[in-house]
Amino acid sequence: MAGTALSVFTPYLSERVEPIVVAEFGVVGMTRNADDPRFWHSADGPPYRYSLDRPDHETDPSEIEIVEQAAGRTMHCDIGLHIFVSDLTGRPVLGSLAQRIAEKTEGWVFVEFESPPSASLLEHFERNGRCIRVEDYVYLDAPAMAAWCAHPAFHLVK
Repeated sequence: MAGTALSVFTPYLSERVEPIVVAEFGVVGMTRNADDPRFWHSADGPPYRYSLDRPDHETDPSEIEIVEQAAGRTMHCDIGLHIFVSDLTGRPVLGSLAQRIAEKTEGWVFVEFESPPSASLLEHFERNGRCIRVEDYVYLDAPAMAAWCAHPAFHLVK
């Protein structure tokens, strides 16, 4: 699948999460596709989509356990957020959307980097929120994700 994706792991069930996700798509100015309600479009047209899956749908259960230990709660849903084009201008919207959804669902955002994150970047996350380090990627809570979205080196991996 082309484009860029983020996952938000949340202790909420998909039935509780979906209205939040739908509302947040609207808050960032997207409109639902009338022909296929799974797809959304931004004002400038790139298509977005969300999916609601089990936390272990694409993630190793041992990693989910690490997130659960940090959160102090069982994760029940993986909210997949996806932009279907490799458009750099859409990535900040995707990051902001993930941050807002994580905030409203007590979630953690899975973030990959172009290269291993520096010690100073990891410290930046930890000063502003909570960060779980796993190899060359992290799971960020909503405040840490907000700090990442505002950081000058912000990027999302294709």
